[in-house]
Amino acid sequence: MDERRYDADWVELHDYTPTWRSRFEREQKVLAEALGDVALDIQHVGSTSVPGLCAKPIIDIIVGVRSLKQFSVCDIRTLEQLGYVFRGDAGIAGRLFFRKGVPRAQFHLSVVAKDGEQWTKHVLFRDYLRHHESDAKAYASLKMTLASQYSHDRTAYTSRKGPLIAAILRKAYRWRNA
Repeated sequence: MDERRYDADWVELHDYTPTWRSRFEREQKVLAEALGDVALDIQHVGSTSVPGLCAKPIIDIIVGVRSLKQFSVCDIRTLEQLGYVFRGDAGIAGRLFFRKGVPRAQFHLSVVAKDGEQWTKHVLFRDYLRHHESDAKAYASLKMTLASQYSHDRTAYTSRKGPLIAAILRKAYRWRNA
């Protein structure tokens, strides 16, 4: 048995696979039915949403709501009944974070204000990488390098991606406003 699958800090990158999209689409339907009108929009974000990009095999989902203040305890319980574990904001203000899957997460779900800062950053980053192959390749290259250097330190892996993500986001905002 591979003990790494129990290590929450283990960084495992996979080549892009089209099944990531279908996994998202199935989960999107489940979430839309469960949350109803509370969910204004449900999007696939993160590296698994960018064709050709390597990624940890965890589907990142963002749910846009009117406001986090209106996302109730009942809504949290609804997600928990679907197998999601509530993790508070998990260190990022402006979101509610959930994960689903044992022993390794299969889905990460962020509930954010639709068209707020967190929504915009995630959707814009995804859209920019889908349209700018050279930046997507640079991001993939960095991810592979960091995954080999920090294979058992997810925090270091994530934080060291930060400067490139910030640079790509600056380009993405200019691209959006052009």
